[in-house]
Amino acid sequence: MKVFDRARAFSPGVNANFWMNLGKNDLLESLNKVPIMGKAKNVIMFIGDGMGMSTITAARIFKGQAEGQLGEEYSLSFEKFPNVGLLKVVL
Repeated sequence: MKVFDRARAFSPGVNANFWMNLGKNDLLESLNKVPIMGKAKNVIMFIGDGMGMSTITAARIFKGQAEGQLGEEYSLSFEKFPNVGLLKVVL
């Protein structure tokens, strides 16, 4: 988990570049991961019913703030899985 300085996020020198750099670092981490090329023996599927983007974002912010961070920079455990998919059903 990343260490985040809450006071620094609200300091006068912190602006959009601060958040842009956090995003760039996350993107670089993702791009530098080596894909698993072997054939899967088993597959585990997690189905989170009622977990739309707004619900996941609210949970991320809540959990991050509960740990003394701002919340937006926090990642939930399932967001770190090597493969994640989103599906929206429209009836």
